[in-house]
Amino acid sequence: MLRVVVHEKGGRTQRFNFEGDQFAVGREEDNDLVLDRVNVSKHHLRFRRHAGAVEVVDLGSTNGTYVNGRKVGQPRSVKRSDRIYVGDYILMLEGDDTSIAPLERAELMVTGPDGHPHARSVALPPVSGADTPLPPHVVRLVDESGDDSGLFTSARRLPSAGAESSYLDRLANRVLQAVLVNVHDLDPTHAGEITEAVRDEAITLIDGLLAQMRDNGEIEDGVDIDALRTTIVCEAIELGPLTQLMKEAEIQEIQVVGNAAIRVVRDGGAGTNHVELLERRFSGERAIVLSAQRLAKKWGFFSEGSQVLEGKVDDGFTMYAMLPPSPIRLPVLQLRRNRTDANTLNALVDEGVLSSEMCEVLQAAVRGCRRLLIVASGATNLDRFMGAVIGEIPEELRVVCISDTGALGGSRPGWVQVRRIADVADTVALSDALGLVLRGGSDMLVSQRCRHEDAAAVMDAFAGATRGVIASLWGIDSAHGLWRLAGLSTVAAGAIQALTFSLARSVDLLIRLSVGVSGEPMQVAEIIEPRVNDVGEFVHMPIFRAQRGEGGRTVFKPTGTVPTFIRHLAEAGIAVPMRVFKV
Repeated sequence: MLRVVVHEKGGRTQRFNFEGDQFAVGREEDNDLVLDRVNVSKHHLRFRRHAGAVEVVDLGSTNGTYVNGRKVGQPRSVKRSDRIYVGDYILMLEGDDTSIAPLERAELMVTGPDGHPHARSVALPPVSGADTPLPPHVVRLVDESGDDSGLFTSARRLPSAGAESSYLDRLANRVLQAVLVNVHDLDPTHAGEITEAVRDEAITLIDGLLAQMRDNGEIEDGVDIDALRTTIVCEAIELGPLTQLMKEAEIQEIQVVGNAAIRVVRDGGAGTNHVELLERRFSGERAIVLSAQRLAKKWGFFSEGSQVLEGKVDDGFTMYAMLPPSPIRLPVLQLRRNRTDANTLNALVDEGVLSSEMCEVLQAAVRGCRRLLIVASGATNLDRFMGAVIGEIPEELRVVCISDTGALGGSRPGWVQVRRIADVADTVALSDALGLVLRGGSDMLVSQRCRHEDAAAVMDAFAGATRGVIASLWGIDSAHGLWRLAGLSTVAAGAIQALTFSLARSVDLLIRLSVGVSGEPMQVAEIIEPRVNDVGEFVHMPIFRAQRGEGGRTVFKPTGTVPTFIRHLAEAGIAVPMRVFKV
């Protein structure tokens, strides 16, 4: 049980149950706790569960949030004894929830730099019912059917290689949590690359903890200590089982759901793949979160508190991770390997994502600062396609890039990188920042997976605030893409139709991405020029289409329609050969 205790200065004390993953406090009625005083902001602060603890996050309140008298700037962990000051109120947490329990301290014998054992005081995370190792000589096994009701009392009946054991998982998690509490630089939210000194400190601590647990009888005599140690060390300082799996060239996909067995898709050759359920897995959720955050931090798309992590990582993989708390019960981490880095459209031509003729048209449109809208189904790697498109932007253009983490365009000096996801320390709204940048003058606005936060700026760009636009968003088809962008940019339902027609008049090319007609992971299904005819009707003018050809092979066919903007490109000295449009 976890409760928020509210002490009102000169008033009464009340208690409110904190039952979910987040608990909002403020003056508005949509908060979990409503504090109706003028010195409390509408949305003042939020408690959230994160990495086994409870954090307090100030939501940009006017008068600030204070913990034990100090103003909160960044998310901060709070315990049972902490006092959180909000206007005329003092908030505290109470209950038997382990997330707010103070850390225990214990003496641990570890090997020092001189090679001799030394006593070290270490902090130990509180023991929960789920983490408590079973008594000595009692092991719980989980068989393939998922039945974990059987208790076995013989050490000789430890699980065989590959079998799941909640007992061994508890041991591994207990040690991992203790190491993370004592060696802060292992946590990617605190530090970046793990140094040799941090690595050595972690391994020394792991060895000391395992030795103590063995001496105390917490570890069965039949447990393979070396194998358990290897698992913990790999999860604590590397990427757990992913460390080796990502190096195997034939593996195309890796799927991790909680600490269940890992699934992989292997390249079987001759265009075939086969799915394999491995004996390898993570010991627990904390290790999965740690690996996902490390990959995101290394590749520059990690932000504090992010639950959705998506981007290019090691060995040609793109990572898609959903971390708790989220609507998904368990952490999910998926990796898909790409054939090339795809920094240009020509690389995607080699993969069969689009034809060389389509590539020529898109390259000319980008060089000529035309207005492009990319609409993709949710199953495609939209960010990868966007990376190839913006790789065609000439160096001399003044470019503003908008993405969730603000990492888009990081390799291009002089580009303005804009972060869409708000930080609690932000003092300027995204709309104000974008307005200032656009008024200062830009040639191209790029919006990756456009959302409500930047949709108005994108609409301004299409209307002429910048010479060119490359915007992408999720959508089913061309009509849905235009309608959705219009809807994102306004809260007035009656204005959506008018904005959709305005977009149709402004967009030069609409590129629709989807799963390929022959099952390819990603393909340009069609390139369209939106138009509005003389009687005010919205018309889709297909320029190219993907079709299923003989033998199931995908072919890209021109329709014979020449886009209107080709004439403007020619006037600017950018020629597109008419042969690419011939049927």
